[in-house]
Amino acid sequence: MAFERISKISEAPDGSFVYAEADHAANEFRVVCSGCPTLQNTPYNSSAGAILAASYHAEHDPNQRHVPTR
Repeated sequence: MAFERISKISEAPDGSFVYAEADHAANEFRVVCSGCPTLQNTPYNSSAGAILAASYHAEHDPNQRHVPTR
């Protein structure tokens, strides 16, 4: 699996860094947050979904309670 960053790196209010990654060969997408190590285990259906979730996680909802996933 070769994940590559597909979004800008955003800084959350708590100082952690958030970005989206994709493995296009395996059709897998995820969000990585330096303050939430388990967040990258949440799969997304598309690159757009992962990018939106990364942005929303960084700016509005660090607990990711309202971001739809699979």
